[in-house]
Amino acid sequence: MDATEHAEASEGFTFECVIDGQNYPRHQLARLQYSRDLHVLHELKRVGAPIALRGDVLSHDDINRLVAEDASSVSVTTRTSYDPDGIRHLFKGQLAASEQFWREMNAASEGQPLQPCVAELTITGVSFDQFQKYVGNMAPFLLEYAQCNPDHFFVYPDEGSLRGVEIFGMYGGPTEVQLTPDPDVSVPIERDETYPLFFKGVAALPDGTNANAPAFHQFKPLDDGLVIKAGCAFPAAAPAEMVAGHALHSAIEFLGFTKFVYAAESGSE
Repeated sequence: MDATEHAEASEGFTFECVIDGQNYPRHQLARLQYSRDLHVLHELKRVGAPIALRGDVLSHDDINRLVAEDASSVSVTTRTSYDPDGIRHLFKGQLAASEQFWREMNAASEGQPLQPCVAELTITGVSFDQFQKYVGNMAPFLLEYAQCNPDHFFVYPDEGSLRGVEIFGMYGGPTEVQLTPDPDVSVPIERDETYPLFFKGVAALPDGTNANAPAFHQFKPLDDGLVIKAGCAFPAAAPAEMVAGHALHSAIEFLGFTKFVYAAESGSE
């Protein structure tokens, strides 16, 4: 066990990620998250959000010199300082451009199969029941949404659905979608019956148009943890970088949520 692996194990839980047969260790996901924190901070500053650390306003050059812990803290603090309408106002141009991008992408994909992406995640040190408790109660997810991934801006319940803004696949700008549970939605990802818990959802653009980006997550207990198949699909014309990027996005998101569950259950918050 090298120094990085030892440090990760000492945190009390393990988290393994495999995407298309390739292993992504936790330290690699952490490095990617750091890069996304810096990227999002630059984007926030570009649209006029004040970026500050301990009272000092940061320039773009200052942002580039933030260490990972400070980058995460400033990123979360800045994103959560805005309510949903504040984020919509801040990113008004980008949200309109993203919505048009999705419409054009779907028009170019008509009649073609969706592109799937799946991150296979193995977690030990957090039980299936513990994880299910927090997944079943949406309040913790809503509370921790920004902390779980730098590309998350807001989410809130909306008549049985979740409405939120995020950057899909670490590609392009923020997009607003409404995610509605639908156990019967067709997704080009095999249903594994050995995974007793699953979630399927349909994503729609703000006007209700189907974005053709369904989510499909499956969960299976282990003796000392659980396995997750975190899946999503995209229109046929979606860039390969976006599709592959969203598998990594999902891995970072579930790693963040696992940290929250572990801390809550161990009393180490």
